[in-house]
Amino acid sequence: MFRERLHYCHALAGGKVLGKSSFALGSLEKTSHLLVDSHPPNSVSILDITDRHLASEWLKSFGITTGAILGLFYIQNLYDNLGDLLEHGAGAAEILQYYLILTPALLSPVLPLSVLVATLFSYGSLHRNQEITAMRSMGRSVWSLMRVNMFLAALLSVGLFLLGNGGLSKSAEKSREFYEELMQPPFDPASAEVATIKHLTFENASSHRLWVMNRYDPSKHKGHGVYLYLRYVSGKARERFTSRTAEFMPETATWVFREGRQVFFDEAGLSLRFVDFEELKMEGLESPLTLLARQKKLSDLSLRELRELAEVSQGGQGSEARRYGVRYHQALAGPFNCMLALLVGVPFAIAGTRVNPMVGATKAIGIFVGYFLLGGASRMLGQQGILEPAVAGWLPMGLMAFYALFLIGRVR
Repeated sequence: MFRERLHYCHALAGGKVLGKSSFALGSLEKTSHLLVDSHPPNSVSILDITDRHLASEWLKSFGITTGAILGLFYIQNLYDNLGDLLEHGAGAAEILQYYLILTPALLSPVLPLSVLVATLFSYGSLHRNQEITAMRSMGRSVWSLMRVNMFLAALLSVGLFLLGNGGLSKSAEKSREFYEELMQPPFDPASAEVATIKHLTFENASSHRLWVMNRYDPSKHKGHGVYLYLRYVSGKARERFTSRTAEFMPETATWVFREGRQVFFDEAGLSLRFVDFEELKMEGLESPLTLLARQKKLSDLSLRELRELAEVSQGGQGSEARRYGVRYHQALAGPFNCMLALLVGVPFAIAGTRVNPMVGATKAIGIFVGYFLLGGASRMLGQQGILEPAVAGWLPMGLMAFYALFLIGRVR
């Protein structure tokens, strides 16, 4: 029966489907040979030769595409920042080190796009050469043609998801810190105050804490004119710490307040007593990275920073708390774009015209552009309070996944 189906594939190659194309016939014969040997006698294999052939073609396209897209990201970043780096005296070794630190952070946007392009290219090429037709004629369903590459895409998604709060976040934070160090002018005592942040405030709504600093020096992790309020659930002050300086010790994750006063209040807001101190150490408070995170653009924040800001804003009200919550859940869903890209790409690649495969590729890319537009609309609804942050973050992923399953179901 297996060989009879192969004869049918060769009949297609000489008849209506392929006409007289010797190139396509050769490709079909190659695929037929793979299919004949896909189940050798007396052997047990999870993946047959057809699966390995599909994986090989996809991985080759994925590797080339990932390198090309990373190169484009480097070129765009160099175009934006190289002049400033050279102007501030950065050498070739420092610039290379910066991009080595930055590379892991680029994987989150690069890999889903690479999966989509690799899927369109590899499956489109197999479809154009009639190899998909031969595989389908042997009884292979669309899902069986996707299974091995879906597994690879799932590995990419899980890897990005697990590394989101670890290596990828550290890469984004360290590369940003290193870039800021490179952009710092040589130390000049006369201009040292310029680098400080004036009137720094930070509210942790979940823990009912409020920080106010007249001046903060990021290079020394040191604040001047510091006020720290510990509040009741009602919002009124329970304790207030005032100090001339407050310095963060990274080794012990401890804040050291110097030359200050601790004041206690009742629930009515009346002062009960106060205690003066020369030095007071406090643990379990926000780190400088968290205090400064709100000073940065949302697009520059790592997943870890978004998670912390979303957590400290949970008890807060208003658009700011919802904004961090929505962006955090969207960033959390981002790694699964790898699987979504494969689900969207395959039906367009194998159901399009063989004469011009770019038609299907253009449609798939258009669908992905629509997906990001949908993400923007969902983010806006979440920030306005119409949708819950978790719903707004995951809704585009869910809708596009259902649409991709619908497209796969239509493939014949």
